[in-house]
Amino acid sequence: MPNAEHRHCVRHLHNNFKLAGHTGAAFKQRLWAAARATTIPVFEAEMEQMLGQSQATYKWLQERPAAHWSRSHFSTVPKCDILLNNLCECFNAAILEARDKPIVTLLERIRTYLMLRMARLRETVWPHEVGPRIFGIVEKNSIESGHCIASYAGGGKYQVNSMLGAMFVVDLERHTCTCRKWDLSGIPCPHALASIAKSEHSPLDFVHALYKRPAYDRAYEGYISPMPSQAYWRKTGHVPIKPPVYRIQPGRPKLSRNREADEIPKGATKLKRYGIVITCRNCGQEGHNFAGCPQLRQGQPRGRARCGRRGRGAVRGRGSRGKGAATANGDVDTTSVNASGTTASGTTTVRGVKRGRGVVSEQQQTQARPKFNVKRGAQAPYVIRKTNVFADSQAGQSSRAPSGPAPRSQAPSGPAPSKQAPSQSVPHSQGPSQPAPRSQAPPQPAQSSQAHQGSSSQPQPMVTSPKRPRLKSPAKRIRPWRI
Repeated sequence: MPNAEHRHCVRHLHNNFKLAGHTGAAFKQRLWAAARATTIPVFEAEMEQMLGQSQATYKWLQERPAAHWSRSHFSTVPKCDILLNNLCECFNAAILEARDKPIVTLLERIRTYLMLRMARLRETVWPHEVGPRIFGIVEKNSIESGHCIASYAGGGKYQVNSMLGAMFVVDLERHTCTCRKWDLSGIPCPHALASIAKSEHSPLDFVHALYKRPAYDRAYEGYISPMPSQAYWRKTGHVPIKPPVYRIQPGRPKLSRNREADEIPKGATKLKRYGIVITCRNCGQEGHNFAGCPQLRQGQPRGRARCGRRGRGAVRGRGSRGKGAATANGDVDTTSVNASGTTASGTTTVRGVKRGRGVVSEQQQTQARPKFNVKRGAQAPYVIRKTNVFADSQAGQSSRAPSGPAPRSQAPSGPAPSKQAPSQSVPHSQGPSQPAPRSQAPPQPAQSSQAHQGSSSQPQPMVTSPKRPRLKSPAKRIRPWRI
């Protein structure tokens, strides 16, 4: 097409402008101001300012004809004033999921996309005579026309005075304006809309015919026929064409484009979370979370440790001998640990590996966690059932024991033992740090033994929900798969 007008994308022109050594925000703003200028006097004024900043930059732009990149030298026939190749960008975005496929698959997906797009746009309903986007531009220019005063001069011509002091001539019969914005795009500018309002006409009547419904219907009157699969094609008997040899290139295929050095990075427009203080759930201090807790990192290797085997029959507890941990035969040892996390002999137990970060003492865990062994997401009835099971197990063991220690109420008078001291049932020869043997029955609290004897002086354990049947080994309980 020898008579077609060739235009350059100003964005790519600016990239070459920077590669030539003309970098900086001042040169970029001056280049875009000269490209957006719609009249030659405004274009020359911008170039004079460019010459005052740098003579080399002015000479570089003079070597590129302004008819390819400035609106002041564009032709008014195409009714298009865009400065970017947005049409190519829209096409690339549409074929993004198909451009890395083989040639036959690529063409088939493009054909399907165009078939659906043309069928959808053909049935689009417009609320106005022009398209929704063009109607929005007309409404925006109508608001700006409030700063203009139009005076009728005769013959369909108006003199429009702007609040900034400039004067323009509008010809409603030829659809022209001195600012050339109406001439380039075909959409009335604010000066033309002020003149149209003076003549008491509809602004949509002066929009170019290319933006109206008849032209739109002519663009989408054709359609792409659907195509059956290859199994229903007619057999020709010719030798089938083999696909080209496809060689997988080394490395991961690139999907994103290279960004410019001065381009806004991805995600830079998102607001950051200012003023939010995080708290560690391990030590309770502020300024760090559980993963960066200094108490867990002291002397511990990096990475997540594994405690025991993981499988369908394995116990997924927090430690090897914590509260409710499984023994070697698979049963749960609930008699050796009470609700506060201490053994019957009074010694404080150490829970197992916590989250794979190392062994944590009972004092550190009680600062940020409740004392009951509550599963995550459990409700209050679950805690009550655990307490009832513990009380019943204590009562049952005290009844089965042939000879148990004397209750605390019958203990000889003496100084009251502290909370951290071992129980009186532990022999003095063994020492406070030695736990009781597993063969011996652990001492029972006085409350559970009196509850089994039927005494009414001590309160009974509160039961708010019936006990449900429980398996002998929680390790053999069938766990549902998580989706």
